[in-house]
Amino acid sequence: MSFKCSVDDVTGRIEVYRFGTFYRLTSCRYASSLAGLDLDQGLDEFLPITVSDAEFGAAIRRCYDATRFDDWDILSGEEAAKAETREWKKKLTLWRRKALEITDCKNLEELYEDVRHSSSRRTKGVYFFSNSSRRKPFGFFSIPSHFPDYREFIVNQPASDEMLGQTARAALDAGVRNARPPPD
Repeated sequence: MSFKCSVDDVTGRIEVYRFGTFYRLTSCRYASSLAGLDLDQGLDEFLPITVSDAEFGAAIRRCYDATRFDDWDILSGEEAAKAETREWKKKLTLWRRKALEITDCKNLEELYEDVRHSSSRRTKGVYFFSNSSRRKPFGFFSIPSHFPDYREFIVNQPASDEMLGQTARAALDAGVRNARPPPD
């Protein structure tokens, strides 16, 4: 059974990455259950993987608190949406470049060689983390809950920073490459 929550219950949304010897936490913009990296004003933290569970959890909590909530009642016009997408892609390039600098990787292939990713939501009652599937070359995808590789990690509120850190690490460890569909 997979985690379900109301759009109105979400109080924070983040993306968690492990790039070699660093964790990267990035807050999201959230609107009507749509979320994306907040490359404009979001919190973007790098931490060494040697950080304690409590320090990792405290950083996770800060990123949840930095979530920006938007009210997207009316979608942008087609041309405006295309222009916005082009700008977002430019910012994503800078976001990736920052990871290259921090990790001393020479290129994206090296950076993403052993990367792990987890999406996370905070609701009024729980913290929810899910594992992700990496597909070449640099993308992550949510694993459908009926796939055998799907894992979810739920911590009831209130939760200690240590518990948040441990749970995020477990979700990252459960990441896979090319998630398997259910058998026929």
